[in-house]
Amino acid sequence: MVAHHHDCRTDRRAGLCRRPTGARPGGRGGREGAGRGKSGEPSPSSGAGSLRGVGWWPLHRSGTAKAGEHDAVVSGGGQWTDGPEGGALRLDGTSGYADTGSRLDTAGKDYSVAARVRLAPEDLNGFHTVLSQDGDQASTFYLQYSGQDQNFAFSFTGARTVAEQAEKPQAGRWYHLTGTYRQKDHRMRIYVDGRPAGSREAVGTVKPTGDVVVGRGKFGGKAADHWKGDVSDVHLYDRELTPGEVSSLSSREPG
Repeated sequence: MVAHHHDCRTDRRAGLCRRPTGARPGGRGGREGAGRGKSGEPSPSSGAGSLRGVGWWPLHRSGTAKAGEHDAVVSGGGQWTDGPEGGALRLDGTSGYADTGSRLDTAGKDYSVAARVRLAPEDLNGFHTVLSQDGDQASTFYLQYSGQDQNFAFSFTGARTVAEQAEKPQAGRWYHLTGTYRQKDHRMRIYVDGRPAGSREAVGTVKPTGDVVVGRGKFGGKAADHWKGDVSDVHLYDRELTPGEVSSLSSREPG
C-alpha cells in the first residue's frame, strides 16, 4: 500500500507536536532462512526492493514513510537536521520520539530492525534506546546504546546482546545498527556498520500491544531511556535479514 505523504512542516500528523510522556532511566536488560537460497545467500528476490522492508522511514526532514501504511508522528523534543543520506531527526534525550504507527509480530515471526544513528556526547552513560516496540509494561525489544557495556546492544527485558565485536562507539559519528531475531533457535544478533558484532540465544516474553517507536523504550509502564542524538533511515522487516543483506543495507539505502 502506498503511504500517504505529508510534509512535517505543514502537516501536524508528521510534524513536531507535543504529547506528554513519562520518563524513567534504567537498564533493560517466522520462517527460518526467509530470503535465502539453498546456499544461505540472499535469494534472487532479496534485492533492493526487499530491503525497503514492511516499514521504512528515512526521516529526511519529514516523517513520511517510503514503505508501510503510516507516516511517523514526532512528539516531544525533536528537530530536523542533516544526516548521512540527506537528513535526520534530532531527539533531545528527554521527551522526543516518533511513533511509526506500525507493529511487528515479535512473538510469532522472525524479524529485523535497522537504523542509522549518531550519539550526542551527553548520551554515553545509562541506557538509550533508538528503536523499540511497546508492550503492556515494557518493550518487546530494544535496539539501544548500553552505558553499562559502553557499546550498542539488541535487547529483551533481562537479556542483552552486546556488540562485543565492535569498537566502543564515539559521539558525533554515524553508525548503522541492525538487530535480527530468528524464532526457530531463539537467536538474536546485532550488526554494527554491516558487520556481525554480537549474538546470543534469548526468548522475549513481552507480547506486543503497541507500535514500533523511534527514540525511546518502555519500562514499568512508562516511557524510558530516551535517545539523545540523531536517527535516520529506520527499517522494519518481518523476516531475519541475511548477513549479506545487512551489509548491503548498511552501505546503501534501497532505491
